[in-house]
Amino acid sequence: MRPPIPIPEHRLVELKNFRKNKWPGFEFQRFLCVWLRVEQGLSTKEIARVLGWNVNTIRITQRDFIARGPEAFVEEKRGGRRRQLMTIEEEKHFLAAFKERADSAAMLVVNEIKLALEKRLGRVVHKTTVYRMLRRHEWRKVVPRPKHPKQNKEAVDAFKKRASQTE
Repeated sequence: MRPPIPIPEHRLVELKNFRKNKWPGFEFQRFLCVWLRVEQGLSTKEIARVLGWNVNTIRITQRDFIARGPEAFVEEKRGGRRRQLMTIEEEKHFLAAFKERADSAAMLVVNEIKLALEKRLGRVVHKTTVYRMLRRHEWRKVVPRPKHPKQNKEAVDAFKKRASQTE
């Protein structure tokens, strides 16, 4: 097992000062990752067992503390669009050209939007990427009522006449 990275003296002073604070959520557990090592001399495996975390998470937290100080304990926001191809504003600007056609009641085909998006990004994207982008901007799919391709129009008209006579 490799030896742990030594913690500089100025970081130990910051740790003692930070100990006086109150911590919400994961901040306390991140603090314990470092404090248990400094004050109690526990190994990363022992700290992981106490906190119920993975050994690598303990090492990453301790390494972040050495690099950034007590800022490493502050809970970072989770979630978000980390793999976004464009920002929301860029997507709005991109869809503006298609909005004019949609407002004039022209038929929009997702494949056309997909090809324009691929041209703009310079890479291939999946069709579901376009559908998710349209849903994000509250575009919805409006289609006419479906009809069976083998529908007999005379039978439908005859049915309508009988229905109107019974009313």
